[in-house]
Amino acid sequence: MTENKYIFLTHGGAGSKEEYQDGTLQAAKVGLKVLKSGATLMDSVCRAVAVLEDDFRFNAGVGSHPRSDGSVQMDAAVMDGQGQFGAVAALEGFRNPIHVAHAVTRTQYKVLVDRGAAQFAKKAGFETLSADQITARGVDFSTGEEVTDTVGCVAYDGKSFAAGLSTGGIRGAAPGRVGDVPLIGCGLYAGPAGAVAATGDGEIITMHLTAIRAYQMLERGDRPEMVLEEVLHWFHPVNDAIGLILVSDDGYAAGSNRTMAWSVLEEN
Repeated sequence: MTENKYIFLTHGGAGSKEEYQDGTLQAAKVGLKVLKSGATLMDSVCRAVAVLEDDFRFNAGVGSHPRSDGSVQMDAAVMDGQGQFGAVAALEGFRNPIHVAHAVTRTQYKVLVDRGAAQFAKKAGFETLSADQITARGVDFSTGEEVTDTVGCVAYDGKSFAAGLSTGGIRGAAPGRVGDVPLIGCGLYAGPAGAVAATGDGEIITMHLTAIRAYQMLERGDRPEMVLEEVLHWFHPVNDAIGLILVSDDGYAAGSNRTMAWSVLEEN
């Protein structure tokens, strides 16, 4: 691996408008700036994802879709190449679930859910989010669909890799529904060979164990663009929404079988 090589790759979710790349680019810029200021790679990835959570055009944070009962329950996860992992699921009432997931990595736990996740976030002093602050406008997609999912980031600092995800889930889903995001190896995975973050139909992504299988291809030496092409073929082009971003020391790739806003910043 070459030190002092930085790659930040962000996406706004499968189905997001490509013109929303201003949002994904801003997220990548913030992540890279934070990293160069001396923050850890995991913290930098979380800061990038938080920018997407704070952009109402995306289905995360302030743009999260409501459940069938009107509640807003969010999932988030983060992982790095050293094996640190933390996630929250069905979290209500907090602005940046990705920061709460990051805090979980500093505990003896890996995943906190629902009321327990909220109690943890409250005790840790994370910023709250009231119902009137949530503006789910992320349904206006060029595909005409109301389905989009997870925002995310993968990054490389020349030595290690990290991935982060956040989502409001499926509009109208049952309260308590959990998708691929907080399930290690499903929505995301990071290790010594690279980092992977998926977006789209959470149930199908989970059943394919998408992230870990994609990572295993990176591990055996496949280039990111080859892995992306292979993974997209696992999913039905009409029935299954899927998008992927991934990075290794051989480069990066991003793509979806829907429209997808994504951005990359590289610096040597």
